[in-house]
Amino acid sequence: MHQAFLYDSDHLFVERAGAFLRDGLACGEPGFVVVSPHNTALLQRTVRDPGNVTYMNAADWYASPGRTLSAFLRRLREHPGPQQLRVIGEPRWVGRTPTEILAWQRYESVINLTLATTHAWVLCPYDTRVLPRDVVAGARRTHPEIVSRVRTSRSHTYVEPAAFSAECDQRPLPTARAPVTTHPIGGTELRRTRRLVVLAALDRGLRGERLDDLAAAFQEIATNVVEHGGGHGTASVWSDGNDLVCDVTDRGAPWDYHVVGHRPPAPGSTSGLGVWIARRLCDQVEIRTGPHGSLVRLRMRLT
Repeated sequence: MHQAFLYDSDHLFVERAGAFLRDGLACGEPGFVVVSPHNTALLQRTVRDPGNVTYMNAADWYASPGRTLSAFLRRLREHPGPQQLRVIGEPRWVGRTPTEILAWQRYESVINLTLATTHAWVLCPYDTRVLPRDVVAGARRTHPEIVSRVRTSRSHTYVEPAAFSAECDQRPLPTARAPVTTHPIGGTELRRTRRLVVLAALDRGLRGERLDDLAAAFQEIATNVVEHGGGHGTASVWSDGNDLVCDVTDRGAPWDYHVVGHRPPAPGSTSGLGVWIARRLCDQVEIRTGPHGSLVRLRMRLT
């Protein structure tokens, strides 16, 4: 179950979120709470069972959509049931760029696919005092149920994840900003191209583990180009503000990618595995496809 909780006061937050946790604990259902330190303090004063409720800071947990989804899946695997895990998850929205907001709205949508086969009840608080109207409207479109001051009801504007993701992908991507470093991708030069991509990223300020993550993500996507994308493509590295961007293009046929990589592939399946890995490693992965080939954009924050 995946619900958006719209609140406009600390009192309402404590009342509804606290009752959500207490009702679960009374049924033997532990809690997992990812909210701001302020809201953590509010809940800890009213929910007196620290041994069965885990608290985490939303600023740490909601680092990037792919990593967060992977971490959430690990948490669910640690709790196989039969009791539900009661989750309160409040993504950070204030201070995000429009591109980041769209990525997190997509996360809120595709997580419905993840929850379909798990023992989890997720309540996502949205503070209507501070959040932009489009974020609150997005909550209604990405959560099947809405919890408000007086009732819980179905969302009349809810959109299924595949359709919502496809809608997100209709927005054009920004064009690359000069200077752009471009290298060919092919079966015999893949290792060399990976090394050149790493050098270009290093030259633009990407370092350490994040550089290693980009290299691994690029390897996965470039391998897909060789094996499934017509055998040849290009890798372009450029900077976009505080982001390092690596564009991987190919000449393959269009494909249905809208929810690919937002959930782990089925056991034994390799389809979508590369995109799933890339989404876990990068801060953001965006895909577009058309009659002349596909573009996979890997984005990493420099700091």
